[in-house]
Formats: sequence, structure tokens, C-alpha cells
Amino acid sequence: MIHDVAKRLNSVLTPEDLALLEKAFARVCELRGISQTSPPAQESAKVLINLYQSGIRNRFQLVAMLTGQRYP
Repeated sequence: MIHDVAKRLNSVLTPEDLALLEKAFARVCELRGISQTSPPAQESAKVLINLYQSGIRNRFQLVAMLTGQRYP
């Protein structure tokens, strides 16, 4: 899912970037109790990519920002 969204956003992400985002995305979906293919998950993927591109590179911080969890 995150790969598809990144392509639609014309994002230039390395394989390492995508791996980090995939882990964050999976955790966000798990914590929110949503399917990774659902419309809310697609929106979460967009937000994750935008946050990552704005400079937030910590997977745990990204998850916290989308789920309301405390960080650190």
C-alpha cells in the first residue's frame, strides 16, 4: 500500500525509506484496527509519507503522531 501511495504522490523514496514507512504503516493500521487496504489506511499512508518528507524520520515518532501514542 505505501509503495502505491508513494508512486501517486510522485515521492522519491529509497528502499530504506520505504522499509521504515512500511513498518510504521503496518503498526498504525494495527493500532487503529484498520485494514491496510481500507480508505482510512490509504489516508494514513499519505500522511506518513508527507510527515517523513517533512523531516520526521523516526518510525516510533511517526506512529505516535498518527495514533496519539506517547513518544518516547
